[in-house]
Amino acid sequence: MESIFFSEQERAYAQEAREFFEREARPHVLAMDRENKYPFELLKKMGERKYIGVRFPAQYGGGGRDMMHEAIVNEETAAQSYALACARSVPHHCAFIIANYGSEEQKRRWLPGTFSAELITAECITEPTGGSDAARMKTRAVRQGGHYVLTGEKRFQASGAVADLFVVFAITNPEVHPSQGMSVFAVEKGHPNIVAMEEFDTLGWRGLRIVSELIFDKVEVPAANLIGTEGQGFPILMDMLNSERILVASGLLGTARTCLEIATRYSMEREAFHRPIRNFEGISFKIAEMATRLEAAQLLRTKAARMLDQGQDVTKIAAMAKGFAAENAFWVANEALQVMGGIGYTTKHDMERHFRDIRGGMVAVGTNEIMRLVVQREHYREFAEGRAE
Repeated sequence: MESIFFSEQERAYAQEAREFFEREARPHVLAMDRENKYPFELLKKMGERKYIGVRFPAQYGGGGRDMMHEAIVNEETAAQSYALACARSVPHHCAFIIANYGSEEQKRRWLPGTFSAELITAECITEPTGGSDAARMKTRAVRQGGHYVLTGEKRFQASGAVADLFVVFAITNPEVHPSQGMSVFAVEKGHPNIVAMEEFDTLGWRGLRIVSELIFDKVEVPAANLIGTEGQGFPILMDMLNSERILVASGLLGTARTCLEIATRYSMEREAFHRPIRNFEGISFKIAEMATRLEAAQLLRTKAARMLDQGQDVTKIAAMAKGFAAENAFWVANEALQVMGGIGYTTKHDMERHFRDIRGGMVAVGTNEIMRLVVQREHYREFAEGRAE
C-alpha cells in the first residue's frame, strides 16, 4: 500500500488483517468451496476482531472506523476467497440500512448480533423476474393494523439459506412510482410462511448458501420492523448500493491481487527452454499489464472510499470503481491462469477457484452494463450543470 495514499496506521491495519486471514482462513475457504460449508466459526472470529461492521459505531458493537478501513478488510478477506469476502460484507450492507435509517430500538436489537456474527443477515432485493430493474419488484407489503402482510419471492440471497434476519425491500404503495412506493423491513426467521427453496449450485461463490427462491407467503411483520418510513425504500436502496459497490470493488481487487502474485511467482519458478518463463516477453508483458490494470482499479476504489468518508456524493465514482474493478479483475484472473498453463486449470492450485469466484463480479450488485448506465447518466447530468471533470 503506497504511503502517499494510505496512512501509516492504515497500512498497519491492512498488514494485521492480512496476517489474520492468511493464518485463519484457508481451512474454511476450502470447506466453503468443496463442501458448501458456511463459515460460521470464522465469521465469529472476525466479529471478535471487529472485522465485521468495521465502519459502524462501537456503541453497537462495530469497529468505529471508516469506509476506507472497511474496504481494506474486504480486500484482505478476498485475497483468500472472494466468497468469504461476500459472507463478511453482506452484514455490512444490512447494517448500513439499520444503522442509518433504523430506530434506536432497531439498532440496539439487531446491530450487535450482526457484528458478532451471532446473527446472520441477508439482503432481499433481487427477484426471479427482475434483478437490475429493482424498481419493478413485485413483492408487496400491505398494512393491516399493527403489522404488515408481506408476500413475494426473492432470489440470489447470499447467506439466505442460513439467515436469521432478512432485510426485505417491498412495494407498500403500488399506486405511485416505485421510487416513492417502496419500503424496507427487517424480517426475522421462524415464521412458517417463509420458505427457502433449493440453493443454486453456482460456478463460484460456493458455500455462500445462495437460495434460488426465498418465498414470503403472507408473512406477518410487526409494523415496528419497518425501517425508516413508508415509501423511503428506494432512496435507502440507492444509498446503500453506493457503499456496497465500493466493497465489491475492494473484494475483487483482493482476489485479483492474489492471482497476480500467484502468476508472478509461477513465472519466476517455472522453466521452459532452459530458462524461467518470465524471461519471455509473451509472459512478462502479461504480468506488466496485469499489474498496471490492478493499480488503476485500486486507485479508483481508493478515491471512491475517500470521497464517501468525506461525505461526498459517490454515485458515479462508486459505479466506476465497481465496473472497472470487475472487468479488470476478471482479465487479470484470466491472464494469470494463462501464465500457469494447464496446471492453473486444475484444483491443485487456487487459481481455478479464484477464476470461478471473480467472474461473478461482473454480474453482482448491478451488472457492468448497469454501471455504465449509472456513469453516463451522472456524467451527462454533471456536464449539464457545468460540474463534469
